[in-house]
Amino acid sequence: MMREVFARFGGIVMVMCFACGLLAGCGSNEADPDTGVEGQRIASSMQDYVQMVLDLDQKARNGQMHGAPMGDRQVTILERALENGGRVSRADYEQAWASYRQCIVNKGYAAPPIMKVGEFYQARWSMASVEGQEAREEKLREDDMACGMAEMLNVNEVYQRQHSNPNLYRNPSEGVVDCLHRNNLVKTSYTAKDYDAEDRRFDEYWNDRRMGRAPTIAETHGHFSFDYGDVDAAMCLANNHEAMDVQEYKPPEWKPFG
Repeated sequence: MMREVFARFGGIVMVMCFACGLLAGCGSNEADPDTGVEGQRIASSMQDYVQMVLDLDQKARNGQMHGAPMGDRQVTILERALENGGRVSRADYEQAWASYRQCIVNKGYAAPPIMKVGEFYQARWSMASVEGQEAREEKLREDDMACGMAEMLNVNEVYQRQHSNPNLYRNPSEGVVDCLHRNNLVKTSYTAKDYDAEDRRFDEYWNDRRMGRAPTIAETHGHFSFDYGDVDAAMCLANNHEAMDVQEYKPPEWKPFG
């Protein structure tokens, strides 16, 4: 689904979300994982994928490409993953998230809440925007992205892919369906085109109802070939950057200024 979920806490609400690292759609022209070409892959293996991330980081350090390089802690984790067949350990995944949150605290903000889908963290939350505070909120966004890029985003991306898109499909829909198949949640004949068609039909159906809100999981029943409320299905969607735009997965509120 392509609609946004807005958790409303009064005033204008910003939904903040970053799900991209050097290889995950943050402006690098060298690798764009979100193309719609069927069957294309980001890399031939998780190990090659991690090496690509490290190579791009080195180019950023050398000034050969736009973007801030990763922090040393994140590089060390990825180098360790490279020696482990391209797999990030759970301990390193947790450490990367802890380092990111501490970075935010060190910049003078309250620690951001963590949204979980199954056993996976999502960098997504809502925040009430205050009129007249645009400059402060823009600084927050800049600091948040800087901490994410330095400490966590690429580790998070590798960890999500190794569990939910180990075949490294560029097209998110193919990643979702591959994950659904591996969790035995759809028939073997179910394809990415089937998923896209169901998703598009449900968007049209829901928009025609003019409900002015995100649907509940119960309201998606019968529209998809899988149970949208199944935690493994939710993991497949979230870890492949498909919107979790149902009421049960609305982002938590963050009050960064206390």
